[in-house]
Amino acid sequence: MTTLQRIGMFKQLSNMELAKLLGKLERRTIPVGTVLFSEGDPGDQLYVIKSGKLELFIDAQKGGAAQSISVLGEGDTLGEMAMLTGEARSATAIAATDAELYVIDRETFDKLVEEQPSISAYFIRLLSNRLTSTNKQLLMNKEQNYQSVAGKLDSFPLPLTQALLWCAEFPRVHSRIAERQFGISLEYALGSISHADSFLQRVQAQPEWFALVPGVRRMLSEIATVRFGHEEKRRWISEMLDDYAANDNWEAAIELLGEVGRWSEALQIVESVLPQLEEADKKRLFPLLTNCPPEKIVVKDELLAGCILYGGASWQPELGLALLDLAWSNQGARYTTEQWISTYELAAELYARLNKQQQAMEYLTLAEAKRTLTGIAGEDGSKDYDLAKLQFVQQQHRTRAYNATGLFHRSKLGGWIAAILVPISMILFHYLQPIGGLSRAGMDFIGIGIAAVILWIVNVIPDYIVGLGMVMAWVLGGLVGPEVALSGFASTTWLYMIFIMAFIAVITRSGILYRVSLNALKRFPRHYRGQLWGVVAGGMLLNSLIPSSSAKVSLGVPLARTLSESMGFADKSRGAAGLGLAAMIFYGFTAPFVLTGSYTNMMAYGLASVSGAINWLQWFLYALPAFLIFSAVMLVILFLMFRNVRQARPISDEVLDEQLQLLGPWSKAERIAVMTTLGSIALLILAPVHGIDSAWIMLIGFAVLVISGALDRQTISNGIDWPFLLFLGVAFSFATATQELGIADALSTFLGEKLSIFLTSPTLLLTVVILVSFLVTLVIRDDPAVILLVTALLPLAQQAGIHPWIFVFVILLATDPFFFTYQSPTYLTAYYSSEGKSFSHRQGQQMALAYALAIVLAIAASVPYWKWIGLIQ
Repeated sequence: MTTLQRIGMFKQLSNMELAKLLGKLERRTIPVGTVLFSEGDPGDQLYVIKSGKLELFIDAQKGGAAQSISVLGEGDTLGEMAMLTGEARSATAIAATDAELYVIDRETFDKLVEEQPSISAYFIRLLSNRLTSTNKQLLMNKEQNYQSVAGKLDSFPLPLTQALLWCAEFPRVHSRIAERQFGISLEYALGSISHADSFLQRVQAQPEWFALVPGVRRMLSEIATVRFGHEEKRRWISEMLDDYAANDNWEAAIELLGEVGRWSEALQIVESVLPQLEEADKKRLFPLLTNCPPEKIVVKDELLAGCILYGGASWQPELGLALLDLAWSNQGARYTTEQWISTYELAAELYARLNKQQQAMEYLTLAEAKRTLTGIAGEDGSKDYDLAKLQFVQQQHRTRAYNATGLFHRSKLGGWIAAILVPISMILFHYLQPIGGLSRAGMDFIGIGIAAVILWIVNVIPDYIVGLGMVMAWVLGGLVGPEVALSGFASTTWLYMIFIMAFIAVITRSGILYRVSLNALKRFPRHYRGQLWGVVAGGMLLNSLIPSSSAKVSLGVPLARTLSESMGFADKSRGAAGLGLAAMIFYGFTAPFVLTGSYTNMMAYGLASVSGAINWLQWFLYALPAFLIFSAVMLVILFLMFRNVRQARPISDEVLDEQLQLLGPWSKAERIAVMTTLGSIALLILAPVHGIDSAWIMLIGFAVLVISGALDRQTISNGIDWPFLLFLGVAFSFATATQELGIADALSTFLGEKLSIFLTSPTLLLTVVILVSFLVTLVIRDDPAVILLVTALLPLAQQAGIHPWIFVFVILLATDPFFFTYQSPTYLTAYYSSEGKSFSHRQGQQMALAYALAIVLAIAASVPYWKWIGLIQ
């Protein structure tokens, strides 16, 4: 177990989170006798003892004898109170032995408290306990006020004096009970007897209830003890509780029992009345438990949930979080999956109240991870959960990015536009005379296709539902038969996509991505430029292993942010932005250069319906010059944009080693996943030798993962994007239908006539394809844009003597620009996965222009090479 794992404030963090945290901590070694800080110094740093001992003294700087108050050792923290309160140091810390410390500065501390819910709750509880302890030690000089109160009390009529002393034992009393006991109306006394209002007051909103003025109640209670004794006072309380029970006044009974510390009896009443209470009654009940010892509340799920949900203003969200932290510490070992889920959802609710949406989402994803992993057991169960937690957090970032893409994403305006234009498109093309040699069925097909494009643009209906509706319209309209309309689902490419998504699910669920990236960084120098090269190398290494740009970006950019924090770079500084944008480009935007870089690559080439499929090695060799030029341009621009970066502190080898140590040894599932992935890629590369189709290679890998247990039923159900596969099957069918109806030939003739001026120059034609792709992505997001552009522009390839792969490759590169933030899901995933702290949108737009320039230069420079190898005639 590492030092971090033994520290109280870090105990709720997973190994993955500890590994990332370790990169943010500065280390300091101090020899024996060193004064770490002195009493009265500013409290701008928190220290965690990794090894050695430190001794704390008071009055060491005031001329008197220093008094030792504590000796702290490995795993202890010091300096946290000064960090929390902003006050000066209250003691002097001196190294009792040689010691090694983790140092957390103010900025890092604030980020930890903000980003890690368990650390925030730990310090809230710590501060609350210390403040409570301090308050108990405060002494008040009250003799003068005591004499004044006693004098006024003796001036009252005897029945009123006795009633007031009796009232001192209760939080509030009902006028009926007081009049029955002493024969005096409290309402009359309050209105008619001089100075009675300095003792007695009416309870707000409860006119028949009265209470003593808070400032005098304690003094009256002490006088009552002297005059009547403790036994008589206990009898009063017992009689009052009997009266409350007889009149079913549970609220007053709980309030009284809580005040006298009889919480077990109070909670028995709560449990007995709770099932019958309405929502309004619960809002009255649970604030009464504010002072109940937390350890009594956390043992009952209904009490814990009730205090958090119905506690009202007296239960601030911070107190609720501290309560949950205590529940997890004390009761977590006995929790069922359902209890973990419910408490995680309560934590999400509390963070939402604090307007901390990121933390709220993290706990919701934890709850979802628990649901998904129900039934997982064995030695890797805990690790599986930590990795699933990371996977769901990354998925949340991707979902957030998806929800931000699109020009009219789910807006009311977009919905109204679609409702008007969709029927107009279908009706208009149904009644227009056929043009360009198209049949009536071809015209209807175009009308339905344009209607689908409108729905994709406004995004009011999920893509796959639009696609399935389009297929239904083809069949019901008699345009094509079911065998053509559903032909995409029978293609080997569609099967390939299922298998490749299964690989994505297995790998992202494991720690392979993070482990590979850390090993890549470890082999590069520890300064900014060296680690930037490490980020680039990590992205290149993972590019062919993970067929998902979003998954790679969700890993790479947070890792780059951790590096920037370890080097001392501020959020959105030049150093942080340089590393973050390098990770975004080389983890996410280099996917088109390798066949297995993204499943969109295979989707796009599958749409081309070309005989003689391109294998992995061919794709790599065809794209290699473009990749080298693209990478060179992007690196030059990165170094120019973020030159002369000043690094606050270096990254030590020991930090990276300990991060890898926290990840632990390779699990069985990780070993199987990486060996199967590497074996499958090797077979894809050797396809020219053995001649096996890519789909069947991936099927073999899929079978290995299933048989070995690395890919289970739960992962197949939840880890594969089945809605996208439905959309993809429709897309493949779309390409087949255009061939069947002669639309592809008509489109080829039309575009050939309009763009004939560009057909003689491959460089000029491909530049036009890039510009058209940029324009299309202004209104249609990535996958639908790829489908439309490949279907529409591919007919030009034959006329221009250009191999279809080149058109597909250029479209893939050009359909993910990020001139505007909504255009690119990959960009938005990168931005949100670092919580907007690695780079600003302005820095991102500057990089977008560089990205566009790099694409144009890479394609233009590759044309002679493509001519040389025969891809351009």
